[in-house]
Amino acid sequence: MEAFSPFLYKFTCKITDKITNFAKYYTLKCIYLDKDHSPIKANKIRTPYSVTKAWSPVETLCGSSYFKKVIMRKSIVNYLLSVASVAALSSCCGDICPIPDPHFESDGTFISDSSKSISPVAPNRIKFYVEVSGSMNGFFRANKTTDFKKDVWQILSYYSALAPEIRILTNDGSMGTSYPQSQFQTMMNTGAFVSSASTRVPTMLESIFSDLKTEEGEVAVLISDMKYSPVGLKAPDVLMSQYSTDISEKLGKQKKAVSLVGATSNYLDKAGNTVTEQSPYYFFIIGEGDQVAFMRNGISTMLDNNKHFIDNIESGFDYGMPTCSFGIPENCYQMNDTDPTFVDFDQSSSDTCSIKMEIHLEGYRWIVATEPYFENAFKIKPLYGSNIEVGKIDFRISNITDKELVRTATAMVDVKVFDMPMDADVLEWSLELPDTDITSFAPYFDGATDEADPTKSYSVPDFIKGIFYGGVVNKTLKPNYILISKNS
Repeated sequence: MEAFSPFLYKFTCKITDKITNFAKYYTLKCIYLDKDHSPIKANKIRTPYSVTKAWSPVETLCGSSYFKKVIMRKSIVNYLLSVASVAALSSCCGDICPIPDPHFESDGTFISDSSKSISPVAPNRIKFYVEVSGSMNGFFRANKTTDFKKDVWQILSYYSALAPEIRILTNDGSMGTSYPQSQFQTMMNTGAFVSSASTRVPTMLESIFSDLKTEEGEVAVLISDMKYSPVGLKAPDVLMSQYSTDISEKLGKQKKAVSLVGATSNYLDKAGNTVTEQSPYYFFIIGEGDQVAFMRNGISTMLDNNKHFIDNIESGFDYGMPTCSFGIPENCYQMNDTDPTFVDFDQSSSDTCSIKMEIHLEGYRWIVATEPYFENAFKIKPLYGSNIEVGKIDFRISNITDKELVRTATAMVDVKVFDMPMDADVLEWSLELPDTDITSFAPYFDGATDEADPTKSYSVPDFIKGIFYGGVVNKTLKPNYILISKNS
């Protein structure tokens, strides 16, 4: 019997630690003792956070002298039953993560690699740049209303506190005059920006980069139809053939995040007559990833509300690791509010447990938060032999929070885990984003032969190719992990 005492002492100390840490959250399957030390079976009774001394299984079991007396009085059969009971209790209170997985401690704590996740945040200052060239004239006709004027002014006005001035890019693409917002509005409405200049996008980008201070929290927004037309320059055909490479080279040196937001407007001829109701133009956003994502969401929201939004596409982002929170699980419990750890999966009750993932999507381009794209993007797999099934997927999206243009987008995913062969398993999950999908833009790209067609975005497909070359590409998201355990 003396050989049993050290084991009992070690065991009672171990479960004391487990119950102290987790009694707040979990159901314990064990034998309770009443005030007279009589055993009372209490299967699946949720323990209170603090228990009285008389009913505490910890304090009663840790009275090891009493427990030894009980064992010594019993017959050999009862002794073996007592050992079996101890073994059963040890099983239910074993390590939360009994497998040597590098992502979780044995107590179920998640081991984070400190990967930063994308989180949209407002910039300290916004610098708006407006391109004026011959291909933009149909948006600027004097004393005529266009969707371009309405949408641009709405966006400029909303961000006026962060962008008191508007910068005009001159004929050769270099920096021109800056105007206060009110003066810019007057000049835009009266046709002062009607021009015969060509569009030299690479030069425009160089001008913006020389003026932009991202280290001070600045973000640049270029408003342009993005039609590259090197008229008057030598060998324009050669320049066009090198367009994608030039864009990649200029953006690659900066190593900043960029987002291209597409919009449409009616387009007018010189007499003020409508040529087309849907002429494409763009907001090109440059800066640090979190701030670019914030501006992409706000500008896209206003365009979408006005039914002039095409899509957004982006590059140069370091998304880090995808994040999620959790709803109420079935047949298991989340260990705490911070760790992605679920315990007490009771296979005797059901072979299946379900976790409710709430995946945060506001940091990514908008199409990710739509059913067909998300289903293709969401990847999840067990690492230690269990089976899983992805069930119902719903979306909760709001582009306005507390009367501000703050987007929240959540995919609510039901993941079922079953046939778990071990005491625990780890689920690895991530998102494979549709970085280069331009399906929504295609109607404005197909058939574009020159800049004179206001219904098409001539040369913009080459520009998009350029933003995905070399060092400008998005970094693949790192995987995240969830622990499911039968122990508690």
